[in-house]
Amino acid sequence: MNNVSTYAEFPIRKIVVAMMGAAIIAIFLTAFFTGANAPFEHQAGQKKTGQSDEMSELAPLMARIKANPQDADALIGLAEIFSRSKDWQKSEHFWSKVVELDPKNIGAHYHRGFTLIQLERYAEAIAEYEFILQAQPESPQALYYLGAINKYGLQKPDEAKKFFQQALALKPEDRELVMAIENELAETK
Repeated sequence: MNNVSTYAEFPIRKIVVAMMGAAIIAIFLTAFFTGANAPFEHQAGQKKTGQSDEMSELAPLMARIKANPQDADALIGLAEIFSRSKDWQKSEHFWSKVVELDPKNIGAHYHRGFTLIQLERYAEAIAEYEFILQAQPESPQALYYLGAINKYGLQKPDEAKKFFQQALALKPEDRELVMAIENELAETK
């Protein structure tokens, strides 16, 4: 009787093994034909998700601003979304609104200054960083940005060097900032 059951199981095993082999071949072929594009498709999917997340944030923030034009949190949220998406015109608009509502908001001045640099409105950006230095004379970041504006925007390397040296003299604790300043000084000889 054992011989009968062994013979009966043989075709079933053969079918299962054949199906597993076919499945492995199908997986291999699918990976072979689509594998080269898979990382790019995955990244594109993430990018779309990130963009759609921002777009889903946009409508409620705009509704909040419509209901209350003085909603500083909503204005900051909008300014940040437009900064991340590099829509500098809209970013500047909303950072300016935040500064109008709260002229002492140093973070908004930093962001507005950076946005103005992107728009190549250097005189206005300089005014933002000078304002920051009046409020916080020991701000190596503001000095760094003033150096960058002078070096890259205004083509004044000697003036830029002074700002970079002042920033470094403050002995900033931010290692990335120190490295950036040192790189700028090395390139501005």
